[in-house]
Amino acid sequence: MNFKVYHQLGHNYNWNLESMKDDGCGDGVIIAPRFMTKEYVENLDQRIKRDAIFDPQFFLPDTPKGKLETYNFFPHIASEGFDTDDYPDTYASICAKCCLDFQLDSEFYRIVIPTRYLRGTPSDFITQQKKLFVEPFLNEIRKSGTSKPVLLQLIVNELMFKDPDYIADILNWVTSLEIHGVYLIGEPDSPSKQIKDSDFLLSLFDFIDALKSNDMEVVLGYLNTESILLSLANPDVITVGSYENMRSFKIRTFEELERSIQTGPNPRLYVSKLLQSIEYQYIGAIKRKYPNFEDIFDTNRHQAIMFSKTFNWHFSKPQLYKHHFLVITKQLKELSMVSGKDRYIAVRNMIDSAMKKYDELSNKGIVFDANSDGSHLPLWLTVANLYAANKGWR
Repeated sequence: MNFKVYHQLGHNYNWNLESMKDDGCGDGVIIAPRFMTKEYVENLDQRIKRDAIFDPQFFLPDTPKGKLETYNFFPHIASEGFDTDDYPDTYASICAKCCLDFQLDSEFYRIVIPTRYLRGTPSDFITQQKKLFVEPFLNEIRKSGTSKPVLLQLIVNELMFKDPDYIADILNWVTSLEIHGVYLIGEPDSPSKQIKDSDFLLSLFDFIDALKSNDMEVVLGYLNTESILLSLANPDVITVGSYENMRSFKIRTFEELERSIQTGPNPRLYVSKLLQSIEYQYIGAIKRKYPNFEDIFDTNRHQAIMFSKTFNWHFSKPQLYKHHFLVITKQLKELSMVSGKDRYIAVRNMIDSAMKKYDELSNKGIVFDANSDGSHLPLWLTVANLYAANKGWR
């Protein structure tokens, strides 16, 4: 089964839209009201909206950070000061109706029921979600008479996955709802650029499998390069993002924090043959060892600009991200053309090839830092093999 590739929009979302238009990267977008005003979304080209998913981003209903304050149905705005006690009885149905109407009027690809972000494993997780958003939205959806497919947004963190009874309760609840599928966001507890927790990844696979076995559509949000590995679970939509907070869910993106002087991240270049984004300082050394740099680097018009002598490497340069979109979308689209055991073999070969390329670089004297190396690859291959064994593919 083919899956779709969607852009997880965020800061500088115009790069994503230009990538779709100019390079044919992606099948649609997930709209982020944190970064886009209500008026802007309303005026988007209908050709974009019809393939778009609107993420209400009610994660912190009392914190309308950024452009969220322009949406009259955001809980804090609608209630003139969100309060957990008053909201369910007084404002929940109003917000649900207005948010639903906005999604229906815009003719988005799917309807999304929002989620509240909760840390850890609170005992009232399901109760809160039902009371604040799920039941009010489902009631309004029934009243509307719409037949548009409905997705429940769900954030599952690492601690939830580590508690079998807790995650089973969430799964049982979700699969009992009158919905079409789940917009699933996995939240790993890891400071590394790439996920290096086999338990988290295997639990995520199990959760996706359980949803799919209940005939539910699965949209996977906020993914980095692990999207290639997770394609084995056969989700319906896989996402690509620009900055790191669009490739891994970070609640601080939605928190009102005190301003502090921050330095931007070092620019990184995605290298498909390594399944990694490496810091740009390595590029010169690698080129010295590979006179024909196409033996390791992906070539395209964005890469050509970056490799020019006059290019000023900086994390704010659009070429870094458009190159990433172009290269990883190509990889994902190739994987989407095969399925089951054939997709597993393709993913396994990609990981194995990347490990060998890292060995080759090491033999040439190139030593990478922890966020540019291939230390995630043996773990990913292990996860792929274990999952394949469970599916009868090896």
